Amino acid sequence: MDATTLTLRLCKAQIRLECPLSLTRTTPLETIQKFPPLVQWLDTLDTQTLNAKHNDKIVVDKITIQSIDEFGSGKIGFLKFKVSATHTQENKQLPGTVFLRGGSVAMLIILRTSVGEQRKLSFQDDSFVLLTEQPRMAAPMFNMVEIPAGMLDGKGEFAGTAAREIHEETGLVIDSSELIELTPLDGPQGLFPSVGACDERVHFFACEKTVTDEQLDQLRGKLSGLRDDGELITLRLVRMCDLWQQTHDMKATTAMYLWDRWVHKQCQ
Repeated sequence: MDATTLTLRLCKAQIRLECPLSLTRTTPLETIQKFPPLVQWLDTLDTQTLNAKHNDKIVVDKITIQSIDEFGSGKIGFLKFKVSATHTQENKQLPGTVFLRGGSVAMLIILRTSVGEQRKLSFQDDSFVLLTEQPRMAAPMFNMVEIPAGMLDGKGEFAGTAAREIHEETGLVIDSSELIELTPLDGPQGLFPSVGACDERVHFFACEKTVTDEQLDQLRGKLSGLRDDGELITLRLVRMCDLWQQTHDMKATTAMYLWDRWVHKQCQ
């Protein structure tokens, strides 16, 4: 077992980071420590520890790396570890399985055929929403219908990444200045869909585009995606008012709710 000691910057707590030699032969501890989602996880832990009240204090003393998945570029994509965490007042060990993948972005892309069309709440809006249909083996579903989404890059750029994801998955060119921020800005940047074991926080945006009827027809059934990354994506168009019935995607349902809140706020 390869090991080192990490010292949190603010609270000065020390944590033993250990990893099996079978993993560090290809991915050294120095590389693991620089993995952006792990850096962010440790920063959040540092702040939480520093600000914790006495009866809420949790001590983390060890992190044991269990698996590492790398992207084709050789960079770490996913990191799974076991954390030793104790609630000091109750003297109880906390569940400690953590899957790190970092933040992501999700896009509600609304396509309108009339310029200056009045915004409506989602259940009243017959404008079209752009969806992707692709295999998702975690489910496993061979034809999962979702709103476009993607991971953040190492710089943590939200708007820029979102704009690139739209272009990669749909062929549409959308400037970052066109994106409408939907995620609540107070607290962590993004919403946690599966916080029981995963660090992923999803940052939500919306974008309205005016298109012609011909462009809508071209988008239907269009095959796009990054073949080199193993993606096989078909585009689908559904009316906004029917979206909740057309997908099992939590991101889509959340985006609709956040969109309605944003529209309501604009009308006040």
